[in-house]
Amino acid sequence: MEVMDFLINVLKDHEKSLDSLITRAENVLAENEEKFGDNGGSYDSPIKIVLKDWSEFKRRLENVELVCFDLVDQVFIVSAKTRQKVYEYRERTPELTLEVKNDNNILITSSGNVQNDLSLLNSRLTIGLELSYKKGAAGKPEENVNEIIYDIDPQYTRKWLSDELGIHQDYIVCGDIEL
Repeated sequence: MEVMDFLINVLKDHEKSLDSLITRAENVLAENEEKFGDNGGSYDSPIKIVLKDWSEFKRRLENVELVCFDLVDQVFIVSAKTRQKVYEYRERTPELTLEVKNDNNILITSSGNVQNDLSLLNSRLTIGLELSYKKGAAGKPEENVNEIIYDIDPQYTRKWLSDELGIHQDYIVCGDIEL
């Protein structure tokens, strides 16, 4: 009989310990809900990683949910959302100015990220994406100077990114990912 009483008391003590642990766990969960919301907030906010190397950008794209691209202020931007990260690659378009001299010769000047003279004439980014010329390039008619402004063709760019990144075109859109 003493053994049975002893076992019953041990089980009662164990039950009290379990109740205490459950109460503490519920309190911790309630505190986290107050701090981060119902779903843990901090885990829902993706981080943004801006990469300078196109090859590195491509290597990081596993389980991509969405790819967005745009040309903003002559900077080509590609963003890719994966689970909790948004990878971004940026490249400035070549800056090209044409000046017609008095002897009808054309002077080509450039600045920016031009790696070689051919990229100017081919109107490509260093990653290989072809650019188009935007109508109404800015210029100074009195000085016979024209600044070439590039643009992107959304359909061509979507297909090019699909081929380059190995992602179906349905997951590639012209636009931006806002965090």
